[in-house]
Amino acid sequence: MAPAGRVGAGLAWLSRAGYLRLALLTAAAATVATVVGSMVPWIDPVPAAITAVVTTRPTFHHAAKESLYQVLGVVTGALVAFGAVSLIGPGPATIAVLVLASFAIIRLLRIADPSTAPYAAMSVSVTVILVVGAHMSPEGALERFAGVVLGGLCALVASYFTTRGVPASRIAEELDTIQEDLAELLGEIAQGVRHVPTADQTRGWLDRAAAARDATLKAAVDVEDMRQHRYWSPAIGKDDVRVVERQLAATQVMSARVLAIAADLNHIATSPQSPVTPGELSPLASVFEAAAASIVEPGGTGSSGATGVQQAIRSADDTEALVALGGLAAHAQRIARLGRDEPGDDDGQESKQSD
Repeated sequence: MAPAGRVGAGLAWLSRAGYLRLALLTAAAATVATVVGSMVPWIDPVPAAITAVVTTRPTFHHAAKESLYQVLGVVTGALVAFGAVSLIGPGPATIAVLVLASFAIIRLLRIADPSTAPYAAMSVSVTVILVVGAHMSPEGALERFAGVVLGGLCALVASYFTTRGVPASRIAEELDTIQEDLAELLGEIAQGVRHVPTADQTRGWLDRAAAARDATLKAAVDVEDMRQHRYWSPAIGKDDVRVVERQLAATQVMSARVLAIAADLNHIATSPQSPVTPGELSPLASVFEAAAASIVEPGGTGSSGATGVQQAIRSADDTEALVALGGLAAHAQRIARLGRDEPGDDDGQESKQSD
């Protein structure tokens, strides 16, 4: 990529709403921490600004955890430092002891999961060294500790505004958008199979189905993150988590089934060895329409497309064609049933397999 292209791509990435909002709020948190720390005699503004920067997160619950890391790390690190200075005196060895103590604190208190524990320990080490250091006085350490507390509070306030809406509502909106996209795609598939779908059409359907699957996987990560950290934020309720998990389970089944439909149709349109020709798919149009309608209007009483299934089965020339057409119909009918009942245990297993 040419330098101009890299610069343009970088500017586009920077202009993304979430990234830009996080940058502006992080800068605001550091500025407020510095101003307040400069105005209050017993607060050191430098640790306040640094803590505000390293603690601000895209979500409030992550910022709450990070603030706790910093405060606990500083308190415990100070105790360890005083002990180290008493035994071995001030110097480089004390810094080594502080870093090792920070790693031990994160591991022993289990305030971070194993995958993020090293990064949390490194962040705490920086703050502990900044506050305590190898050469310290009780008065200086107290001022720096007050700065850490101030920076953590500023980060909490900033992190509350880094992402719009409460987590459950935001994820629910994302899942609604995915389901709407899946319904629109099924509607287009229904219109396409009424005629003879081309290879270009089916490849386009497959690409869109894969994109919906990827968006569902991302939403699943967000739901798991919200579930694990619900105790860190007053904006995350236990009932909210349950509702979003049920919506996610339904979306996972829908996206997996639509992806399977798109993949099968693409195989039929592109493979000479397919037991079904694109012209034999038209009876399934009503089945795909019923599936799309069930997503748009859950609990509706529209047609299930059973007539289309019977016509498709009667048109099958052999067992392989019967299996292929029956599989397409089964995927669509399973989506339609989601509009009339809640995802069951079989759907839970299916969504795990789709991941």
